[in-house]
Amino acid sequence: MIRIIQSRVRLGGRHRLIAVASPLSSACNDGRASGHHHLLTATSSFTSGNVKLAPPSLSSQPSRSFWSSSSSSQEDDEPTNAAPPLLPVSPITPSNIAATSLLSDSTITSLQSLPEIKSALDILYSNNNNNSHHPTTSITQVHSNLQRARDILQSIPELHSSTYLISMDLHALSGQYDLALESLARYNHCLQQQEQQKQTKGKNKLQLQLQFLKAKLYLLSGQFTLALSEYEHLLDIMEQRVQRQMKNQQRSDVSRGVSVIEGAATLTGVGLTKLLLALHLEETNGDGTTTSTNEIMEAMETSTEMLLESRRDAIHSPKHASLALDLGIAASISLTNLGIVHCTLLNNKVKSIELWKEGLDTLDNMLSDAMNMATIIPRHKFIWMESIRARLHCDIACLLLGLEEHQQQQQGDGSLLLVATKKKQLEEDTLKHASEAAKKALDIYDELINGARILRGDNTTQDGDDDDENKKEWERILKEEVKKKQGEDNDENKPPEVALSPLWIDYHRCESARALGLVAHCYAQAGAAVTSEGLFQSALDASSSYPFGQRLRGRNNNVVVAADDYGKGIALSSPNLGFIARDVRLWYAMLCNNWEKRKGDADRLLADAHMIDEDMIFQGYSSPAEEKKMKKKLISGMVSSLWLFNPIDFERN
Repeated sequence: MIRIIQSRVRLGGRHRLIAVASPLSSACNDGRASGHHHLLTATSSFTSGNVKLAPPSLSSQPSRSFWSSSSSSQEDDEPTNAAPPLLPVSPITPSNIAATSLLSDSTITSLQSLPEIKSALDILYSNNNNNSHHPTTSITQVHSNLQRARDILQSIPELHSSTYLISMDLHALSGQYDLALESLARYNHCLQQQEQQKQTKGKNKLQLQLQFLKAKLYLLSGQFTLALSEYEHLLDIMEQRVQRQMKNQQRSDVSRGVSVIEGAATLTGVGLTKLLLALHLEETNGDGTTTSTNEIMEAMETSTEMLLESRRDAIHSPKHASLALDLGIAASISLTNLGIVHCTLLNNKVKSIELWKEGLDTLDNMLSDAMNMATIIPRHKFIWMESIRARLHCDIACLLLGLEEHQQQQQGDGSLLLVATKKKQLEEDTLKHASEAAKKALDIYDELINGARILRGDNTTQDGDDDDENKKEWERILKEEVKKKQGEDNDENKPPEVALSPLWIDYHRCESARALGLVAHCYAQAGAAVTSEGLFQSALDASSSYPFGQRLRGRNNNVVVAADDYGKGIALSSPNLGFIARDVRLWYAMLCNNWEKRKGDADRLLADAHMIDEDMIFQGYSSPAEEKKMKKKLISGMVSSLWLFNPIDFERN
C-alpha cells in the first residue's frame, strides 16, 4: 500500500502542490516491497555488490574507506556484462554542471573520432598520457577546434548539437557562465529543429534535465532572480505531472511520475535562491528576519523531510539499496543547507549544529545499512559522501569558533573595509570541540586527496591499547578478505571499473583549504602562533591550487582569465571555492594583525581578500553597493557549504 504525502509551500501569495512522495512501505517477508514504488523512483541506478562480507562481530569498526569500491555493485542474480563508461566520472561538487554526461556512449564514440572534439574532452576529463594529468592545449584553442568540428558535423544534426554541451561544460569550467548559457540556448535551438525526429518520452526527460542545468547556471553566476524563475517553472511542471498521475493512476509509467529527488531538488532551488536573494539585498524586518523567511524555511524543511522519510521507507527492501543510498546522500546535503539557513537567516547556531550532526548520523547510517545489506557503495558515491561529511565537520568548527561573520569598519566615504580584529577567547570546552571537528574534516580531505590511510600503510595509531589492536586486526582481516573475494571473481562476472577524473582530487585539494584554515585558527586560539602560521600558509597554497584558476598577482582585472597556460590559481568556476579562498586570507590576517610587526602582512592579506570578493566571486554573491554610500557588506563564508544538487548528479555511472 502506498502512502501519499502532499506537501504544500506558500509561494507568491498562493499555495502550490509541489510534490507527492510515495515512500516505500515495509518490505514483505520475501524481501520485496509491498507497494509499487513509482512516484518515488529516483533518477539513479546502482546495484548491490558482488564482494559481500558479513557484519563484523568485533566492537571496533574498520575505516570507512573499506565500504567503498572502485566498481559499481551488482545483484547476484543480475548479469555483470555492462561496459564501463567511455569517459571518467567528473567531480560531483556544489559547482559541477556535467552537461556532457547527458550524451550517450554511442554519441561519445562518434564524437571522439574527431581530434578536435577529443582535445576538448581531454580538458574536461583530464585524459592524457603525460605525467601531469592536465592537458597542454589552451581552452581558447579548444573552442576554436570545436567550432571547426561543428562545421564538419553540420550534416549530422545529433552530433552537431552535442558539441554545444561540450562547449557548455568548458565555459562553466572556467567560470564563463554567460557563454555557458549561450551554448545551452544553442543546444535547445538545435533540439527544437530536430523535434519531429525525436520521441516524446526521451525529449521530455531531457528538457527537464536541461532546465535544471539552466537554473543552476543562473545561480552560480549570481543571477538569483532568473534562477528562481526557472525553479518556480519546474514546480509548475511537477505539479502538473503529479496531478495528472493522481488523476489517471498510471503508476506503471515512470516517465509520468515525479521522483522525490526531483521534487526535493526543485524545492531546494527555490529555498536557496530566495535565501541568497535575501542575503544579497539585505531585505530584513525589524527582528532581523526577511519577508521571505517563512517561504525559505518551509521549502527547505519540506525538502529535507521528504528525503529523510523516503529513505526510511526505502531501506526496508534490499532491492532498493540503490535508491536508499541516493536519498541518503540528498538528505545529508539538504540537512547541510537547512543548517546554513538557520545560521545565516535566523542566527540559531544551536539548531544549525543539531541539523549538521543529524547529517553526519545519516551518513553513518548509510554505511551501516550498506554493511548490513552486504552491498558495496560505488567509489564515486562514497567519495561524494565523504566530501559532504568533511563539509559538515567544517561547518560545525566554523560556528563554534565564531567565524561565520566578518568584521567591517565604515570609512569616511561610507564604504566598508574589512578589519582583522582579534576574536574573543573561547572557552576550553568549545575550543576542544571545534578542534576535533576541524581535525576530522582535515583527515577526510587527506584521504580524499591521497587515498585511504590504511591502504597507504599509514598507521596513525599512537598507543597499542586493546581497542586499537582490535581495530588494526579487524582491518587486516577485512583487507585480506576483500582481496580474496576479488581474486575469486571471474573476469566475466567482474563489474566494470569506473574511472574518476583527476579533477576530483584538484577540487578536494582546493576545498581542503577551509579545514586547514580552521585547524590553524584553533592553534592560534591555543596560543601556538608559529604552528598556526604554517597551517595558514598551507591553506593559502591549497586555495590557489585549482588548475583552471586565476592568479591574484599580475593579471588583467578587466578580463576573466581562464589560465590558458594551466597555471594554478583560485577557481573561477566555483563561488564555493572563492569564498574559501577569501576566508582563509581573512583568518590569516587576524593572526598577523595581533602579532608584533606583522600589520603589513595583515594588510596585504586583507587586500587579497577584498580582491577575491570584488573581482573573483561573482557580483551576485556580494551585497550590492548603495549608490551614495558605496556600502557593501560581505556575505558570510558559511555560504560556501550551500549545495544545489541536481537529479542528474545521481545518474552518473
